[in-house]
Amino acid sequence: MQITMRYKIIPAGVVLALAVTSCSKKFVTLYPEGQLNEAVFYKTNSDFQQALTGAYVPLRDAANVAFYLEEMRADNTFFDYNAKDRGGTGNESIAEFLDDASNDNTTSLWQANFQGIQRTDIILDKLAQSSPADMTDSSKNEIVGQAKALRAHYYFELVRLFGSVPLYLHQVTDAKNAIVNKSPVDSVYAQIIADFTDALSKLSPPAFPQPGTINKGMVATELGLVYLTLKQYDKATPLFQSVTQMGYSLLPKYADVFRAANENSVESIFEIQYSAGNTTSNGALAANNQSSEFVYNFIPNMASTQLVLGVDYNNTAGGWNVPTQNLILTYEPGDTRLDASIGVIKGHLNEQTDFVPDSVVGILHNIDTTGKGMGFTTSSTHRFIRKQYNAPYTGVTQKYNTGDDWYVYRYSDLLLMLAESLNEQGQPAAALPFLNQVRQRAGLAPAMTADQGTLRETIAHERRVELAFENHRWFDLVRTGKAVTVMSAYGIQQKLAYPFLLPNAYNVTQGKLLYAIPSRDVLINPGLGQ
Repeated sequence: MQITMRYKIIPAGVVLALAVTSCSKKFVTLYPEGQLNEAVFYKTNSDFQQALTGAYVPLRDAANVAFYLEEMRADNTFFDYNAKDRGGTGNESIAEFLDDASNDNTTSLWQANFQGIQRTDIILDKLAQSSPADMTDSSKNEIVGQAKALRAHYYFELVRLFGSVPLYLHQVTDAKNAIVNKSPVDSVYAQIIADFTDALSKLSPPAFPQPGTINKGMVATELGLVYLTLKQYDKATPLFQSVTQMGYSLLPKYADVFRAANENSVESIFEIQYSAGNTTSNGALAANNQSSEFVYNFIPNMASTQLVLGVDYNNTAGGWNVPTQNLILTYEPGDTRLDASIGVIKGHLNEQTDFVPDSVVGILHNIDTTGKGMGFTTSSTHRFIRKQYNAPYTGVTQKYNTGDDWYVYRYSDLLLMLAESLNEQGQPAAALPFLNQVRQRAGLAPAMTADQGTLRETIAHERRVELAFENHRWFDLVRTGKAVTVMSAYGIQQKLAYPFLLPNAYNVTQGKLLYAIPSRDVLINPGLGQ
């Protein structure tokens, strides 16, 4: 069962601070519209459950743009250059390291995370003041645990992308206390660890099938990643090991992980929930503000999506997060993850030089070896990500309306992080079994090396191909200190392949490892100065 969310936002302040939310399958009555209604809300256990559901909503808002900042920033994906439409260059600038503080995607992600933080702060403050009479201790622990885990998750994304950020730990009630200066990175991490640690003590282990909410397994996994990022491997390892005892497992086939029928499966540690829409009177699906549109973003622009998706729409949203040749050539022969992760759409150009698809084929016999040929609107062959491709989308009556979830953590990710943590503590032999579980599922021979340095590179490679297009590659490059070197070399390749790139593209420096805080927020609060 997926969590479903409906919400109404009351006008906000600097960080959407005065947002009040009502959520779930029925609306809470607002008294009156446009004003805070705390006098009639937060009175029952059900009220808090609805507010908690609303605190999950910004996860979707962030995920809808995160692939630009966290995947296209790295060497896994690029974009289709559309010479006929030079709008959307803000998306391109992120991939080219030409973005600045006015970029719409960084602004959207910044706002979504702080909206999520404010919603969790309200829940925690209200519960600290008094608990409803009908709320059990168990229910309170679940609500507090999930709220703190969500707040920690929102801050973890922010600190990794922006560095020093303001810490909001209580409800923002007026414009004056909405202006908060940045806290040092160490302080932000200390709060993340404190929130996750408390959540870990309050939440229950996963139950299968999973409902899509945060549990002890997600918290242990992300807290372990926090310690891995801080290179505190001795603290990360026992957390990762505990998750291996919670009932998770790998699905037999890699491709099956991404099928809609397997959402929230035993391999899912945490995924962001989307719903394809509401059923209308004629049995079709219409948008409900909970749907995803990743597949539309990842396939090329095309006048008709009928052949590709099974529904006929003019897709003007495509051409983003396009798999790179650089990534494709890193897969080992026989790795089943290549064909499961990347597809190819063959077609032709019409008289208006628009792309018209003819067939959807596998990547294995359609690998471009020239380094050019793909990634242009004028090309007749386009790569795309298959992980969010669950066509046909029959019954959908509105485009950009699919129910494909977004994975945040999978069990294979956990196994590879555990292998990395053990190896970094000088225990390569102990790391190998966890690494090889992932390789075995991919149809590859087990790694046998006992050399720490060699195994480090093997694990990094496995993370790249196992978790391709799941927003891990950029973070992995940064936390392992490889981002400048890897992306500078990649940039040289890109400029040779794509002559439209500007001379100053891919000027990858240490200063580019963090994004600029949105300029509109800095204007409101000079304490956020870059």
